[in-house]
This record gives sequence, C-alpha cells and structure tokens, in this order.
Amino acid sequence: KTTLCMVLLDEINLASSETLQRLCGLLDNAHGSVTLTERGDSEALQRHPDFRLFAAMNPATDAGKKDIPPSMRSRFTEIYVDELVDPVELRSVAARYLSGAIETSSGNLEQNHTIMTAVDVYLNCRQLSE
Repeated sequence: KTTLCMVLLDEINLASSETLQRLCGLLDNAHGSVTLTERGDSEALQRHPDFRLFAAMNPATDAGKKDIPPSMRSRFTEIYVDELVDPVELRSVAARYLSGAIETSSGNLEQNHTIMTAVDVYLNCRQLSE
C-alpha cells in the first residue's frame, strides 16, 4: 500500500517570512524536518519519504502580492498557468466546481443558466476592470 503525503499551500507569497523560513528545513532534503514550537513541541517531526509540497501563488504584480525569496523559490519547480478567459473553459471549470451544488435537468451542467450567467458576469467584470 502506498501512502501519499501531500500539502498544498495556496497563495504562498502571502505567507510571512518567518513561515517561509520554517518551511526551508522541511524542504532542505529528503530527510528534512520541522519542529512545531508554537505547539510546545521540542522534538522535530521527520518528513515522510513520500511527502510532496505544492504551492500556488498569483504573480507579484497583483495588488498586495510579493515575490517569495529566491532561497525558497529555488526549492520548487515553477509552472506558469495563464488566466482563463475562454468562456467554454470557464464554464467547464465552474461546472466541475459547482457540480454538487447545482441541479440540472439536462445532463450538461456547462449549459446550465446559473453557470453561464456566472461566467458572463465574471468576464464582464474583468473587462470593466481593464
């Protein structure tokens, strides 16, 4: 049996420099560790051999965002994902995300009025902000 240990840190560039520094010890090598002193721990927690850390961030050009330090950034493989602006792709993402919350009489949630309206509103707001 394989056990995967994965963590996603969303908006990592909003984390404090202290938090990022604490993560460095965990990412130094395959035997990295971290000590949770805030919890009163004095023993380090060893990294699981199958541990994977994923991080996501918006570009530092967005308001209130900053770059993460090069010492932390070098520990990741970067994949740039362009913003979705195609209505068909946006409806597909919205339909998958809201599939448990919206009922539809037809089998195609992407053609649901609520999904289509939400995508239209998003695209209109985006256009107004440019």
